[in-house]
Amino acid sequence: MERQTKRRFVATGDLVADCYYQVDDGRKKLLKVDGGASRFNVIANLAARGCNTKVISACGSDMVGEIVLNHMKNIGVDVKDVIRHDKDTRKYHILPTPYGTHICQKTCPICYNETWYEEPLTDFSYCIGKIRKRDILILDGISLESAELILHTTNNKVLDLGRIKRLISLTEKQIEYFLKARFEILQLNELVEKHLLARFGIDSIIELYEILKPNLLIVTRGKSGTDFVYQHQIYSKVLKEPAIELDDTGAGDAFLSVVIQEYYNNNKKVDQQFIDETFEKAIKVTSKVVSYLGARGHLYPGYYPENTCNCMCKK
Repeated sequence: MERQTKRRFVATGDLVADCYYQVDDGRKKLLKVDGGASRFNVIANLAARGCNTKVISACGSDMVGEIVLNHMKNIGVDVKDVIRHDKDTRKYHILPTPYGTHICQKTCPICYNETWYEEPLTDFSYCIGKIRKRDILILDGISLESAELILHTTNNKVLDLGRIKRLISLTEKQIEYFLKARFEILQLNELVEKHLLARFGIDSIIELYEILKPNLLIVTRGKSGTDFVYQHQIYSKVLKEPAIELDDTGAGDAFLSVVIQEYYNNNKKVDQQFIDETFEKAIKVTSKVVSYLGARGHLYPGYYPENTCNCMCKK
């Protein structure tokens, strides 16, 4: 597949790792290590779909950083502007629960060390200096770091606003300031939608669309389907046959990557035919995602350690 050269999709910030575990008789075993963070999952999916992609980033000089960096490089992402630091790469630890769900924590369940630090390694002034005018920026959530890119670049931007936690500390005026008319595509899940409706005292996604003013608003509703809002019109798609799930991590990121590619291929125009065709393509991809362990298991195998009783925190 030829890589598109006229436009480039770019994500910034620290490369991070997701460490997946199984629990046998209360004993935790490390199964797999792979890259994490929604924006980088989107970039990885776009690269696999033949798009021109780049990360302007930083990670540690440890083995985990090497794993995450190589996975990005091998799938076709430009990683030339990733800076390695003499520090461990940040890690999330993902464990199953007895209820078929999973929990994410910042403490390693094997060695009990805290493996997440809040101060990023990435210098965002460095990132901004590397961004081209035509680059399309992929972001997830609102943070001090993403605010730099939101407020100080004029590029097309796509935002996956995936977590309520990042919104709680902001006032309604601050949320509106960061989000209003700044994004080509804004994706929310159903929980974030409900939170924003309550915060703004409104009842519908049309009202939310009018406040935030993205070009395209997407609200994912899990196994129920997805709502799209474009030019004040709602397009609803129902998921007829939900896929059997092993792990739903990264399904929304893969879904968004398909919408992004089709949206720009269609010159940023949306109609019923576009929604119907794009939704079908996106669902085919997400059905693959949920049949593998981890957000990128459908793209490449990931790293499986030989000794599952040891962690990756000191490597």
